[in-house]
Amino acid sequence: MKNILYIGKYNGIIGGIERYMQKSAVLLRQNGFAVHYRFIENGGKDQAAFAAAFDSVKPFLPGDGALKSADMVILHNIIEVKYLAELPPDKTCFFAHDHNIYCQRHHYYTPLGRKNCHRAYNRFICKLCSLGRNPAPPLAAYRKFPALVLSDFMQENLRKNGFEKVFKLPAFITPDDAVRSVMPDGVLRILFLGQLIRGKGADLMLKTLARLEVPFHCTIAGDGKDRDMLEKMVEKFNLRDKVCFAGFVSEPERLWADCDVFFFPIRWQEPFGLVGLEAMAHGVPVVAFDLGGVREYLDCGCGRLIAEKDIASAAGNLNWLGAHPELLAELGDRGRSVVKERFSEENFVDKFNNLAELLL
Repeated sequence: MKNILYIGKYNGIIGGIERYMQKSAVLLRQNGFAVHYRFIENGGKDQAAFAAAFDSVKPFLPGDGALKSADMVILHNIIEVKYLAELPPDKTCFFAHDHNIYCQRHHYYTPLGRKNCHRAYNRFICKLCSLGRNPAPPLAAYRKFPALVLSDFMQENLRKNGFEKVFKLPAFITPDDAVRSVMPDGVLRILFLGQLIRGKGADLMLKTLARLEVPFHCTIAGDGKDRDMLEKMVEKFNLRDKVCFAGFVSEPERLWADCDVFFFPIRWQEPFGLVGLEAMAHGVPVVAFDLGGVREYLDCGCGRLIAEKDIASAAGNLNWLGAHPELLAELGDRGRSVVKERFSEENFVDKFNNLAELLL
């Protein structure tokens, strides 16, 4: 089994899903697999670099020879049901990266008050919650396929929505053993990396920063529809000398060397949160709200888990870390050790091979 076909929505980088596809394709090809990619619509950034990760990249078309020659087909986005008839049922699975397979709003929190949801899909309640937006999720069509997930959290969500075959495929990350300089100027360097949309919680972060007492500087890397609102918040809280917007960064790896802590102020239930694991791989401690799958790598003493939306506690923890640089270094070293022990590339490839044999 050496020929893999990925199917996704875009042929460029939008967020974590595309970065995961890109990195996993590179790793699988390094280990003797052929990995091809088909996309539903043109979109995303860094399309050339994204395409370089695969043996071929083309639009998804009915009758594509890659569908017949593939030993395994992996859907990395929920696509329209009409496309599913083209897929070989005996060798197709889908990767549940998001909540849209069981949440009509896709965000898995309510429109009023943004309260996180924990219920299984209900046709009537979820239609009301979504305010009539978006079609009902295609649960029946997708339950026939085995599902892949990165976290126990997502595994449980799919099972309570009627999926019987749900398999956990551990994430992977390459650790960076470069020697880090912690707070070289006595200023706590905070990094936010993600889309500037409400679920990622950059607004909660700015409210937290307004409470900090230690010297700090924050870099906000990413772009999205909330940027104008966030820039106005920076002005409102008088943070313009302490916060900078870096925009979309095509090579986020370069950001880790110049930060002391990664703040993950998520509002939604992050299915896993690969960016937090990436921070740990670079020896950067993580401060995160305790939602979704984040706990599964951050409950090992290499960062700080904060109750959701608890801005006061988040500020207290950042103040403490800023006053104790030696603790930042200790937490960073511990995070790198966890990555090496639990999230190695070798572990991913072994588990992928085992899973492929099981499914096929």
